Amino acid sequence: MTEQADQREDTWRPGGGMVSVPGIFMLLLALAISGGPVLADSIELDFDASAGTLSGTLFLPPGEGPYPAVIFLAGSGDESYRTGWEGERRSWFWPELQAWFAERGYAVYIFDKPGVGRSEGDWRKEDFGHRADNALAAVRMLGARSEIDKTRLGLLGHSQGGWIAVKAAARVPDDIAWVVSLAGPAIGVRQQIIEDTVNRWQCDEQSALGLRRAGLGTMLSVMGALGRVVPAGYLSRIVRYDPADDLARMRQPMLALFATHDIMVMPETNVPRLERYFGRDTGNTHLVVETIPGLDHFFRHGSFCLDTPRPQSFDPEFWAALGSSSFWDDALLASHYY
Repeated sequence: MTEQADQREDTWRPGGGMVSVPGIFMLLLALAISGGPVLADSIELDFDASAGTLSGTLFLPPGEGPYPAVIFLAGSGDESYRTGWEGERRSWFWPELQAWFAERGYAVYIFDKPGVGRSEGDWRKEDFGHRADNALAAVRMLGARSEIDKTRLGLLGHSQGGWIAVKAAARVPDDIAWVVSLAGPAIGVRQQIIEDTVNRWQCDEQSALGLRRAGLGTMLSVMGALGRVVPAGYLSRIVRYDPADDLARMRQPMLALFATHDIMVMPETNVPRLERYFGRDTGNTHLVVETIPGLDHFFRHGSFCLDTPRPQSFDPEFWAALGSSSFWDDALLASHYY
């Protein structure tokens, strides 16, 4: 699932983060020029992880803190979150989410994976355990800051980031209050890649004809072709991951959004698997699932086969689902986390 170094004068801040004063100014200037949401404060905030120093930005909403907070976890690939705020081809995905949470009084922290943007290391040499370690290092860093209410700190993961959010939350149930998964799989990596590959083949007329002639047995050869989907070395580190154990250990409330035209993460296989781990028999009943008709992997309107133009913005139905009162009011208040 494909998504998602300036020289700086750095000074240490309480909580172990690194603050770039010129970075703050340039970020705010870029937002002002673009017409994007200019917040009361935007802080370049780095933290130490096993791969080295990871680079991120903390967005603080207007008003007095301490603020509830959310950490964004990106999907696969090597695109920096900074493309949402810097450069000529700015992406819309993370800035729109950040603005939505800011309007609701949330601080937002987002950081780049190792080797992406200004972060040290190489994400291709990490497995999902390492990515969860990075997320938890960010949780500890934010929790030590006076602006943040560490008792109301959640994780939001998109696509592969949904796996990471679940894995991190399962490890530290007392430090993470909730999880939002946007098109995050509940099946294992191997099955997800096979489903994605089959869907793309079926959307290609010649490939679909070949599949019909060869039969489902052809899928035995799919695993041999997976090296073309992501780097082979990296794939070998993640392909055996299945979130079953992590979902079984989760105790936090979870909001999971899916889309019917998502070619990569299909609701038909992921929703039943997810619901298996939430209910009276599991000890965690605080799950809200929303499946949005007609939207794609990035929650925009478009055809299943990616052959129609896509708007560069979230669909209004996505915002309605993300703001589900069943989750933010009922599920959170019913749990001991809020």
